[in-house]
Amino acid sequence: MAIPGPAPRPGGRPRLDVQFLRRFLQIQKVLFPSWSSQNALMFLTLLCVALLEQLVIYRVGLIPSQYFGVLGNKDLNGFKTLTFLSVVLIVLNSVLKSFDQFTCNLLYVSWRKDLTEHLHRLYFRSRVYYTLNVLRDDVDNPDQRISQDVERFCRQLSSMASKLIISPFTLVYYTYQCFRRFKHMQIRVNAEPAAFFSRHQHV
Repeated sequence: MAIPGPAPRPGGRPRLDVQFLRRFLQIQKVLFPSWSSQNALMFLTLLCVALLEQLVIYRVGLIPSQYFGVLGNKDLNGFKTLTFLSVVLIVLNSVLKSFDQFTCNLLYVSWRKDLTEHLHRLYFRSRVYYTLNVLRDDVDNPDQRISQDVERFCRQLSSMASKLIISPFTLVYYTYQCFRRFKHMQIRVNAEPAAFFSRHQHV
């Protein structure tokens, strides 16, 4: 006789609550068992690659303005040097993007392996597999959930990894740059009062 499962929550849809965060942190303990684990080292490598990629993208963004100066001065040697630098940066950016994607794929395979093995250990402990398949009616096809849901979760997490880890650094950097442009604008706006104040101080 099947044991009825717990009643579904109102709405029956996943929610971003304390229970979700607690489960997500438990999964992270499986994916990153220690700071020296293979997954942690690959994640740190991905962070370094993503930061270097953003630095290269920033340098590429400065090149068009440098071309205006070179072309305006009719500097042939400067034009050749800047063109060579542009090609090097573009090639380096392509290599970093490829290595970024390659590291994400390695993380996906490793995460899926670790999480699947962890769930299988729990599944075959104390006849849990029998309880879920025979005695419980609230879990449909647990084998399929272990294989397909883990695959989807790890693939989505690996595809988001580089974007998630680089976003805080990008946000902090451009916030700092906006603050510097704001202070520079304040100096330009208040240039005349500042000059009068400085002259008054000297007098």
